[in-house]
Amino acid sequence: MRDVFRIPDLSFPKMSYGEMETPWDLRALLYRGGAAARRNKVLEMIDTGKLGDPMPERLELVQRIHESIDDRFVGGGSPSTVDASIEAVRRLFAWADQAGQQLTLDTIEAIYLHWTDAMDHRSRVVRDLSQDSAYQQAAVVGTLLDRTLERLTPIIEGTRIKRSPQRKTAHGIQAEKQNLQDTFAFGHLLQDICDGLPANVVLNGSLPVLIPLRNGGQLVEWSGYTRAKVVAELPNRILDSSSKRYKAKKSRERWAVFESDCTLRTRFPLANLRIMAELHMFVGQTGMNLAQVFQLKLRHFWYASHLDGYQVKDRKCRRGGEVLFEIFREYKPHFERYLAWRRELFPDSDLLFPLVIIYGRSEKKAPSFERLRGVCKTLGGPYIPPAALRNTRVNWLLRRSGDPDLTAEMDQHTKETLLDVYQRPSLQRAMGEVMRFWAKSDPALSRTVPAAPGECDGQPVPMKNTPKDATVPDCIQASGCLWCEHHRDIDSQDYCWSLACFRHLKVIEVSKWHAPLGSRQTHPAEFAIDRISGKLRWFYESNSKRRGWVDEAMARVEEGSYHPDWKRLIEDMEGAA
Repeated sequence: MRDVFRIPDLSFPKMSYGEMETPWDLRALLYRGGAAARRNKVLEMIDTGKLGDPMPERLELVQRIHESIDDRFVGGGSPSTVDASIEAVRRLFAWADQAGQQLTLDTIEAIYLHWTDAMDHRSRVVRDLSQDSAYQQAAVVGTLLDRTLERLTPIIEGTRIKRSPQRKTAHGIQAEKQNLQDTFAFGHLLQDICDGLPANVVLNGSLPVLIPLRNGGQLVEWSGYTRAKVVAELPNRILDSSSKRYKAKKSRERWAVFESDCTLRTRFPLANLRIMAELHMFVGQTGMNLAQVFQLKLRHFWYASHLDGYQVKDRKCRRGGEVLFEIFREYKPHFERYLAWRRELFPDSDLLFPLVIIYGRSEKKAPSFERLRGVCKTLGGPYIPPAALRNTRVNWLLRRSGDPDLTAEMDQHTKETLLDVYQRPSLQRAMGEVMRFWAKSDPALSRTVPAAPGECDGQPVPMKNTPKDATVPDCIQASGCLWCEHHRDIDSQDYCWSLACFRHLKVIEVSKWHAPLGSRQTHPAEFAIDRISGKLRWFYESNSKRRGWVDEAMARVEEGSYHPDWKRLIEDMEGAA
């Protein structure tokens, strides 16, 4: 039966794999039970016939899925996206095999809906699968099927499975301080690692390497030696038998051989540790994605001043070349020092961050930074992954600039992506925005003109001849402006009208006041009335034009036509509002 039809090549030869990594091959999906089999065993099971015969009705479906994934990868998709797509499809096929479903091009949509229903049941009832995990799997397979079947509407919209509410919670002031403190502490550790591992220490320094930390402690690095604990305890061990002395001798010999090998064969853990630290620092400075940073090539970098830092280009292209990334001005000397270190240790590599690969991992896949995580755990400090560093940088820039468009441009996002995905609600920033809003919108806070008619510079200074009981200037009470050094009259009819209305308001205020019996106290408003009357008298006596302004102003007041600045107050005082 296996020879009835020819199975085409369903592998991905253009992807790069590590020495110990099994290449992907979708032939397993043609066999019942193949999707659930182990990746490194399934091809052997196919060749030995343990999975039986291939199912020809699946061929067209599997071919189209393979073409869709391969086209996405060739078009610039990342290997991690390919891995996620294949893993998710394998789960769908494994479920269909277990449920006895017939997988074909015609039935795949219905099977997909049944599969998502099963995951929804697991997340809501059985509760052995989180809602986010279920949605993520459904979304990955749904996107793949949309391309495979050339659907116009997303297939996931026809499912019951929904994403959990993505509500952003506001960070309080203390939480923001804690977040930045953790980031600063991690940054200090990165700097200490970079300072403590120069080229001569990595290749020729005695082991263990003691890296001083600015908090007063030190980081002890044995360059990955697996029996470091035994070597460290040798001076304090009691060797009271020949077997113990023999084992101690062998331990010293092995350690001597390991320590004397001053090459990257044994010193690569030290080099990797610094490269990991430099990579994290680079991400925090540039805001680039880890997947981009890990694939950056070493160039002859050229720096062009831009804003508060530099745009970094390839020297071959000079000014007309593409901007590779942007860095802050203070980071340039550190980056240049790293480049010199990196060229000395890795002269034959073309990667900017040439981590030494072990355990057969592909060079195109970013590491998990377990070594750096272990260092942070040992020291009891926080580990901040590259994605979190990038997010912190974005929010710091947004907070400093207050300009979403500029921040989005600097971090290579659209404005919508920046605000929807990266921006974190901030209580402190919200408080500042509220204060700035009310400073512009509240008349009591945003006053840029004097409270009384006229002009000033907003700096209240009492006049020397101010009456004792007159209102003191404070830029709030209109009467105080009448005895302010910085208050200025305006040579206009509108100003005379406003003064006349202001005096009328004060007359009403005095008329409603009753002095205590036997008291000779003078109401402060009377000083204001005298002061305004003096100003109007000056306008009236200066020339015929200004005399006409005053006559017109007094006539309007007698008619009840009040200036807009005083109309409501006067009507309230008269009881006519």
